[in-house]
Amino acid sequence: MSAVAMKYQALPPSLTSESGDAPLVAVISPDETQRGQIRSLLHAGGIRTVEYDSGRRALEGNGDVPSVACIDFELDDLSPLELVRHLRSRDSGVSLVGILSSPDSDLATEAFRAGIYDCVTRPLDLGRLAQAVSRACERRILVRRLQSLQSQLTERDILHTITGPSPLSQELGRHVERALHAGIPVCITGESGSGKEFVARAIHAGGPRRQQAFVVLNCAAVAESRQESELFGADRGALGSGTLPRQGRLEEANGGTIFLNEVDAMSPTAQASLLRTLQEGVLRRVGGSDDIAVDVRIVCATSKDLAAAVDAGRFRADLCQKLTAYPIHIAPLRERPEDIPQLVAHFLQSQEREGGDVVSRVSPDVMEALTHYEWPGNVRELENVILRSLLAARGGEITLADLPPAVRQAASFAEREPDSAREPAGDGSPESDRVVPLRELERRAIEAALRTTRGSVGKAAKLLGIGRATLYRRLATLDPGRQRTEQ
Repeated sequence: MSAVAMKYQALPPSLTSESGDAPLVAVISPDETQRGQIRSLLHAGGIRTVEYDSGRRALEGNGDVPSVACIDFELDDLSPLELVRHLRSRDSGVSLVGILSSPDSDLATEAFRAGIYDCVTRPLDLGRLAQAVSRACERRILVRRLQSLQSQLTERDILHTITGPSPLSQELGRHVERALHAGIPVCITGESGSGKEFVARAIHAGGPRRQQAFVVLNCAAVAESRQESELFGADRGALGSGTLPRQGRLEEANGGTIFLNEVDAMSPTAQASLLRTLQEGVLRRVGGSDDIAVDVRIVCATSKDLAAAVDAGRFRADLCQKLTAYPIHIAPLRERPEDIPQLVAHFLQSQEREGGDVVSRVSPDVMEALTHYEWPGNVRELENVILRSLLAARGGEITLADLPPAVRQAASFAEREPDSAREPAGDGSPESDRVVPLRELERRAIEAALRTTRGSVGKAAKLLGIGRATLYRRLATLDPGRQRTEQ
C-alpha cells in the first residue's frame, strides 16, 4: 500500500451495496497523476474505481453504473456542467463530487445547482476528498434503501388506486400476483384511463427488480423517426454533427423494468430491433457497431387490438407473441361500479396526504351519481372529477353541486321516480307516507321505462338517463331471467 493510501485511509469498510458489492466510483480527470492518487486512496478503502481521461469517454462508458462520480472540473473536451447534467439524466440517484479551483467561484455555484453533492478544491486535499467520497457513497446507499422502502409500501397500496372489491378487480389482483415473479413479458390491455400504468408499476414494485429502475416510454407520443433512438440510444454524431452519445430507455432500465405504453404505435424498425433484444439480450445504439448486453423486463400496454394490428400488417406477429406471453386485461370502470366507493376514498386520502384542505367524505347523493355515471374516461376520469370537486367544495364534504354537470346528471336516475311508477295508497292512510326501499324504487322505474318502450333496453336507458350497459347490469340484478329487446 502506498504512503498516500496509508495516510488517508479514511473510508469506512461498511460502504457496501445491498448485494454486498463494494461501491464503484468513476474518476474523471485529464490529469493522470491525480487519477493515480485518487485510485490508491479509494482502493485502500475497499472502493472499486473506473477511470476516464475525458468527459466524452465517461459518457461512452458501457460498464457497471457507478455509485459516485468524482469529476475534475478542468476537463479539456467538455463543459463539466454539461457532463454533470448528462450523468444526472442517466441516473438521478448518482452522487457527484467535483474538484474545483475555488469553492466560491460562479462555476461552483452553477455546479451545485446542476446537482453535485460535494466539492473539494485545489491543491487537492486527499483527506478532504476521502471524506467527501465516503459521504457520497453513504448517501447513495441511503437513497437505494429509501427507494426500496418506498417500493415495498407501493407494493401494498398501488393496486388500490385502480381496484376494489368487485369480482373483476379481485381477478385482476390475482393476475398481478401471478405475474410478479414470473419474469416473462406482460401485456396489459384496457381502455384509455383504466390504469394500465398503475398495474405495470405494481408488477415492478412487487417483483425482484423493485430496487432497480422503472422506465416509461409512451410509443404513441414519440415520432416514428425518433423511436429507435429513444429506445436504443444513439452513438456520437448519429443524430447530427457533434451530438454526444446517449443511452436509450432500455439501457436506463437495465436491471429493472421498462413499460412500453401504446406499444401498437411502435415503428417497424423499432419492432425489429426490440425483437432482437428480446431474443438475444443485447441492443445496438443507432449509428453504433457494438452490442450492449441488457437485462430488462418488458411490460407493455395497449388500448387497441394488437391481434388486429398483426392481421393488418402493422405489427410483427413474432414480436406480438413475445410481448403477450402473459396477458392481463383491465375491465372498464363502468363494468365494476362496486369499486367506486373505495377508489373515491383512496383519492380523498391522497389529497389529505398532500396537505390540501381536508375534505374527507362525499354526500350520499354524490356517491349515487358517481356509481350511476358511465365513466368513459375510466379511473383517470374519476380521479380528475374528485380533484375538480375538491376545489369546488366549501366544507368538509363534496356535495352534488360540486360535481361537473355531466356527472351530476347521473344522480337523476336515483333521485327521480317516474309518475307511472308511483303506487300511492291514495286514501290518506299512513301507508301513503311509508318509506319505499331504493331497490324497489329502482325496480319500479326500470319496469315503467321498459313498458313505455315496449321492452327496448336501449330506449329505456335513454329515458332513465343512464347507459345501456348500466341498465343491463341493473336488470341482471333485479330480474336475471327476463329477456329484453336490444334496440
